[in-house]
Amino acid sequence: MTSHGLSPLLRAASAAIGAPIMGDLRWLYAGPRDLDALSVSDRELIGVVTGEAFPDRVEGLGVRVSFFTLQLALDRLSGVLPEGQEVSIDYMEKVYTAYEENCPEGNPYSGDLLDLALAYLVGRDLARQDESPGTLVG
Repeated sequence: MTSHGLSPLLRAASAAIGAPIMGDLRWLYAGPRDLDALSVSDRELIGVVTGEAFPDRVEGLGVRVSFFTLQLALDRLSGVLPEGQEVSIDYMEKVYTAYEENCPEGNPYSGDLLDLALAYLVGRDLARQDESPGTLVG
C-alpha cells in the first residue's frame, strides 16, 4: 500500500512550529473537492477521533482540517482508499507505520488519534458481527 505522503507538509509544519506534528493539528485547509472525497463512514470516524464536523457545503479556501482528516481525504482522492471501501484497521496501521519509519517530523495518525481510531474500528466491526444472521447474542 502506498499512501499519499504528507511528509513534506509535516516537515514544513514541524519547522514552523518547532516540534513534531501530531495528527490533530489543524494547520491546512481542505476545499470542497477534498471534503467531498470523504465517505459518510470517513466523516463518522473523523468526528469520533478528532471531533471535527464539516458543513455540507464549503466554499473558497474551505475549512481548516486536521492532518488526520487530510490524510484520509488525500488517500480517497489518490485511490489508496477506493470509493466504497471503508477505512480498516489494516489501513490505519500501515499508514501509521509508514510515517513512523520515514517521517520523524510527524504522523497524521499519531498517539491518541491512532488509539481512538482503532477502538472505533474494532467496535464497528464487532457491532456488525453481532448484527449478522446466525450470531448468538446472549
